[in-house]
Amino acid sequence: MRRLSPVPLVLVGAALLLGAAPAIASTGASIDVGSIDITEELVPGGEYKLPTFGVRNPGTEPTSYELVVAYLDGQDLRQPPAEWFHFSPSTLTLAPGESRPVDTTLTVPPGAEPGQYLGLVGPRIAAEGEGAQVGAGAAARVTFTIKPATWLEGFLRQLWGFLQANPWILIGGLALILLMLAWLFRRRFRISVARRA
Repeated sequence: MRRLSPVPLVLVGAALLLGAAPAIASTGASIDVGSIDITEELVPGGEYKLPTFGVRNPGTEPTSYELVVAYLDGQDLRQPPAEWFHFSPSTLTLAPGESRPVDTTLTVPPGAEPGQYLGLVGPRIAAEGEGAQVGAGAAARVTFTIKPATWLEGFLRQLWGFLQANPWILIGGLALILLMLAWLFRRRFRISVARRA
């Protein structure tokens, strides 16, 4: 009688055990755009709407994400601060296979240094405490150039953008200036009417 080697028996037993094991839940993050290259030169004090991108949950269980900004290790280009980017929504929870669009606005402050910038924007799985930075596989590479501008020019652009977004402040300010001018004019040029007998 021929004896079976114990190695094949172990392999068959392991295969049976693994086949009977329940499927392992997985989480992940993906983004539907690889890079966003802004070709026009940006001006300090300006606000720019970036293309909308989709975030998808490729995993097998519901997952919560936060939108973050990260950088490449040892990159030569300047790193735009995370505060320059505003995501809507900034956090989201997706069911397996679900995707959702994310709008991104880039606000360049008046005192921004001119030069070429590179950042990674994308979803990071929300975790308790400090999580790892977003990986390059789940991020869009954003590149842009800021052209030189005076600080005053940048400040005036940002002020104009704020007033356009809040027109009631502009209308109220103009009304106040007109009232003050009318008061000064009336005080300086008093008109008196005398009656003749």
